[in-house]
Amino acid sequence: MREYSVAGMRGLDCAAIQEYGIPGIELMTRAGKEVYAALLRFSRELRNCEYVVLAGKGNNGGDAFIVARELFLHKYPVRLFVVCDPALISGDARLAFEQLPAGLIVEDDDDFSCYTFTERSIVIDGLLGTGFSGGEIREPLAGWIRAVNRANVPVVAIDIPSGLSGDDGTADLAIRADLTVTFAGVKRGMLRGRGPEVCGRIEVADIGIPEVELEAAGTGLEVFTRLDARKFLQREQSDTYKNRRGHYGIIGGSRLYHGAPFLSAEGAMRAGAGLATVIVPEKMEIFGAIPQALIVRRVADAGSGFFCRESIPEVLDLIRKMDVLTFGPGVTTHTEVFSLLAALTEWEKPLVFDADALTLLAEHPEVFESRKSSWILTPHPGEMVRLQNAFGLNRNRSRVLQAQDLARASGCIVVLKGARTV
Repeated sequence: MREYSVAGMRGLDCAAIQEYGIPGIELMTRAGKEVYAALLRFSRELRNCEYVVLAGKGNNGGDAFIVARELFLHKYPVRLFVVCDPALISGDARLAFEQLPAGLIVEDDDDFSCYTFTERSIVIDGLLGTGFSGGEIREPLAGWIRAVNRANVPVVAIDIPSGLSGDDGTADLAIRADLTVTFAGVKRGMLRGRGPEVCGRIEVADIGIPEVELEAAGTGLEVFTRLDARKFLQREQSDTYKNRRGHYGIIGGSRLYHGAPFLSAEGAMRAGAGLATVIVPEKMEIFGAIPQALIVRRVADAGSGFFCRESIPEVLDLIRKMDVLTFGPGVTTHTEVFSLLAALTEWEKPLVFDADALTLLAEHPEVFESRKSSWILTPHPGEMVRLQNAFGLNRNRSRVLQAQDLARASGCIVVLKGARTV
């Protein structure tokens, strides 16, 4: 899935309505019900919640009316505040407003100004959505947004937090959400500027816009969401077994850092690797229990507790039948560790470099010329700086451009870790 501009997403809505015959109120109903379901997942561990739904006059408000209706019909405590005179509500939002149950009280700005948030309050933001394109937010909307942010209560935003530009991520004043349930695809502004700050966790909800239209309208960055992950969750063959699931090897650890390689190996097992082997220095102590399914192999370390030249023959023999390899977690930058890294450049299968291995690569960028396979670099921001310095790259660029620059300079796949991994 690729990110979408606000105009592109509006075009998708129009295509769904005009070309595929899906009524606008149907799309709105699907959206509201998806937010309702996400809201219940979000708050399932909380008790005695009061759901505070804030609605504007546009389609974002229409989605909020659907959420409020679902909460009310399922007998959850709900307060619905509408920021404008209901007479100003039009279009599909008007239809959603008219479908509100008779017993659900619609409250206004005067009521909201008297409302006191409590530890039971959960706010649903349906004030502006993608209808906001920048500029100053006027009262009473500005006051409502400030009140929610001051309250420091859990907030679920519908489609996009109110006050955030869906195109460039600018926001002078915006709702700070803990969860944003966005529809069909991620809007560009959610990944830029203040977007990551105010969106919180992002869930993408499928509201039935045809896949062919989504693929045609996506632009810019590719975004990996739960909807994308679902495509890979296929049933396993009934006769599968460990040797069909790949053999993952990790070379890591030292007498200073003994836990790091086991964290990585356990992650590989959880991800579905058939076999996971951890290769550690002979004199490295292992503290605590490790998963019984992991294979542990110790190699010569000249009594030092660090990988060294004496480790190389045994390591190369152990990895011959492995399918993918990780090197680096916990190995330190001890003097002789680089000798093992240099030997691994001859390996002809995918190789992931992480942690201390990245620091060693930054100190010896010439080894990139010797690689015989696909290399994957997984730096966190500090390790990224060291690699950028090694290649003379500009650090004052966006995270996306920094990752692209390093990928081009090194010829490797780059996974720049952090908030919104690139």
